[in-house]
Amino acid sequence: MDAVAQELEDRMRDLLRVVRMVKQQHHSAVPAGLVGILGLIEREGGNPTGCHAKQLAVRAGLDPSTVSRAVAALVSHGLVERRADPDDGRASVLVVTERGHTALADSRDRYGALVGRALADWTPEEVSALTTAIGRLATDVEGALGSTWEAAR
Repeated sequence: MDAVAQELEDRMRDLLRVVRMVKQQHHSAVPAGLVGILGLIEREGGNPTGCHAKQLAVRAGLDPSTVSRAVAALVSHGLVERRADPDDGRASVLVVTERGHTALADSRDRYGALVGRALADWTPEEVSALTTAIGRLATDVEGALGSTWEAAR
């Protein structure tokens, strides 16, 4: 591996370490590690009928059993509820509760304040460049994983 690739790997490892640190200091009504899933349910369930766990798993790029456990935890904390699908009564949809919306807003405020403190000395252009680069990296790694996944089949 060349030096630039090694440096990138080291910086990505540093970022993952910091994310774990943030999760360890997590003090919220949302169980640690489930803020992202709750946010996805909110976005995917933006229509009045909510979203299905299957579409949530696809969107999150997670195994359906992982999503099922996460949803069960969110339901048990009163942050999400399952409702009968109005189009197919045999299926259920996921909807964020009022308590879930409040907890998600609180979590976003706390993360926003942390990121605001961390980037206080950054210019708007630097923040924009970082945002663009992270988005591109995520897309490209996801694409590379997809091609690797297809090749492994």
